[in-house]
Amino acid sequence: MNKEELFQELSSKISTGEIQRDELVSRFGFSSVMQGGSKAEVSSNSATFSVTKMLYFLGAAIAVVGIIIFVSQIWSDIGSFGRISVTLGLGFVITAVGSLLLNQKPNDNIGSVFHFIGGMLVPGGAMVTLTELSTGQDTLWPVAFTFGVVFVFYLLLNFVHKTAILTFFAIANGTAFVYLLVGAITDGSIYMNGDLYAYLTMVIGVSYILLAYAFREGWNNKLVWILYNFGITGFLGAAFTQVFDSVIWQMLYFLLIILGFFIAVSMKSRGILTISTLFLIGHVSYITSEYFADSIGWPISLVILGFVFIALGYASISINKNYIAK
Repeated sequence: MNKEELFQELSSKISTGEIQRDELVSRFGFSSVMQGGSKAEVSSNSATFSVTKMLYFLGAAIAVVGIIIFVSQIWSDIGSFGRISVTLGLGFVITAVGSLLLNQKPNDNIGSVFHFIGGMLVPGGAMVTLTELSTGQDTLWPVAFTFGVVFVFYLLLNFVHKTAILTFFAIANGTAFVYLLVGAITDGSIYMNGDLYAYLTMVIGVSYILLAYAFREGWNNKLVWILYNFGITGFLGAAFTQVFDSVIWQMLYFLLIILGFFIAVSMKSRGILTISTLFLIGHVSYITSEYFADSIGWPISLVILGFVFIALGYASISINKNYIAK
């Protein structure tokens, strides 16, 4: 019996049910080959997808830079209407194209690319429009109102399309609006209201972390890593500005660092763990230089600090291995 006759015999026995396909696959070890081929195909598709996304957004970044350079070259020659048209107008046109592509090709990333370009142009174009139509009032209220309008625009647009890039621009413009609104209320006096801005940044940092937690399972899950890292950095960074010349904050900051570790374990975030560890190292360094350098000598303080850093590194690795990596 030659090979062709053998295949025909197997085919007939499979069709009559005398031999089951699963039995044939398991008997000759085809399952591992098929699984390996499937994994290779998935890996190949994933690699192609990653390269495609990289090219998309690299192209978008280059396009944005090219638009900025081109506009800067003709800026002084096109007048107010032209400046508004090549910034805000062009941003709206590219955003409209992005929405059209999202409707026609929802599974592709090309629509998000156009929304990325539009998102980089629209806020700047809104500010150009405000400047060109300015009545000369030296106040932050018009700027805050402008970013508030842009924030609402991206909220509504995101409600329609439900895509991560629009959520990103909604959060970014909303954050700018909050800072500008507080600046307008306090007359923009950041030096007199430094503590207020620090507390505001801490609140925004916490809100980022909560948003990241809420986005874990939805269509905004691509933003989780960004929100976690920006959130914990804003929260601990703003809190760290309060520890100077404040004994209460110096003690309280250790509790905030512990809270950061707890959040890292609860949400299984290596980014939060790493950033919390770095801020703990910075705080221990400050406490050591502030209180122990003159009493026991700076070299001895450095030796102690070195061992403390080693212990912190070991603790961070242990937390990651035992509670996050699992």
